[in-house]
Amino acid sequence: MLADLGLLYCAFFWGISFVSMKILLDVYPACWILFLRFTTAGIFIYLFFRKRINKSLSHDFKSGTVLGFLLFLALVTQTVGLNYIGGGRSAFISAVYVLLVPLIVWAMKKIFPGWVTLGAACLCVFGMYLLTGDEMSGTFNFGDFLTVVCAFLFAFQVILIDKYDRGCDPITLSFVEFITLGFFSLAASLLFEPKKELINVESLPDLIFTIIFCTFGCYMIQICAQKFVKPARATIIMSLESVFGLLGSVILLGEPVSFKSGLGCALIFIAVLAAELEPFIKLKHA
Repeated sequence: MLADLGLLYCAFFWGISFVSMKILLDVYPACWILFLRFTTAGIFIYLFFRKRINKSLSHDFKSGTVLGFLLFLALVTQTVGLNYIGGGRSAFISAVYVLLVPLIVWAMKKIFPGWVTLGAACLCVFGMYLLTGDEMSGTFNFGDFLTVVCAFLFAFQVILIDKYDRGCDPITLSFVEFITLGFFSLAASLLFEPKKELINVESLPDLIFTIIFCTFGCYMIQICAQKFVKPARATIIMSLESVFGLLGSVILLGEPVSFKSGLGCALIFIAVLAAELEPFIKLKHA
């Protein structure tokens, strides 16, 4: 239950972070934001857990590097894809990873996720379609391709977290993941993005909020929580990010919401509820 609540925390702050990210993207290029977010969060983790990290760093370095590189590629392909397609279309295609995770696990490990989990994943993707479907018209283009790659990368990252969690320290994994992502983000920013000032005073509150709550807290909690939650169920819970993102945009930015979007949110919530009740359903049948 605590692990589920931890993933719910992640979904909430990732959803709310859409508001602060919109503000930050008006000030900084995308890779520079990623560098600031993850490098600073990595420093915070080391300050709090340096003895624990020093003890297991050599053992967990390779696994954390793989996770950091995968997350970097996922975030970059998603961001570059946004140059070619709308935000709603990008959000829907990215969210397909919710369905990809149980299917990939089923294909690779021959472990059937269960009809409830599979149905909840499908319902979740359909809910996301209703939430963002107004932008789904048009032909398949390069932006769609990049975002599909992003969805697969997110799926494999979740699956690998489940794999690495069994033999690695989750705090050290988070630290190495953050520093790796920060390194590649800095390299990409210096190579491909225009020079920007390191800190903008006006956007500082949004940057601090994104670093502390949406990066330092969320990604570390995700890795810790996935020690106790199966990948398919974890992705369904984290899909509430889109619901919280919509609510944040409505409440904080005053953006309008349609009946179709509201119905999409309701379906995602039902999918999460079904995934949460699945253990109790199995227990009752047993």
